[in-house]
Amino acid sequence: MELIIISVVLVICIFVAILVIVSKLSKEDIKLQVAATCEGKNELEQAIIKIYFTFSIGKLASYKKEIIGSVDWSEGWMPVSYNLKEHGVYKEERLFVLKDEDTYATFEFDATNTVDAQGQGEGYVVLVLENATQDTSFRAGIVLAVTANMVTYQLSDSTSWNNEFVVNH
Repeated sequence: MELIIISVVLVICIFVAILVIVSKLSKEDIKLQVAATCEGKNELEQAIIKIYFTFSIGKLASYKKEIIGSVDWSEGWMPVSYNLKEHGVYKEERLFVLKDEDTYATFEFDATNTVDAQGQGEGYVVLVLENATQDTSFRAGIVLAVTANMVTYQLSDSTSWNNEFVVNH
């Protein structure tokens, strides 16, 4: 009798261990990384920052999915556009900001064109320094909401840069 109980407990422990390992490995498939690069100045002498983001949605790529992105930024900066890589080429779209929101905007993905077979994609948001501020440090963040099988996964990451980074480029 003891041998049967020990065998059942051992099987349950092995099953739980396998579930934990699979769960941890699948979470690593879903990620977002954000980085800022200074691109110099435009014709109006406004500093330009590009907020690059790469993401992976792992196994969710095989499901019907919707992706909505949003960007938030420090005061003084203004978004100009967002660019998503579709079939290996960046496609530029204007980023419209609501009048009530001066540090937040959303944009939509065409998930069939922007996510490859491995569930990976990339893009960037262009910000210009519209109004100089006394701040010495700035930040921008990207949030992606991926909905697949009626479950929404939220990915977020942010980056920051200092005023010297902008002035020296």
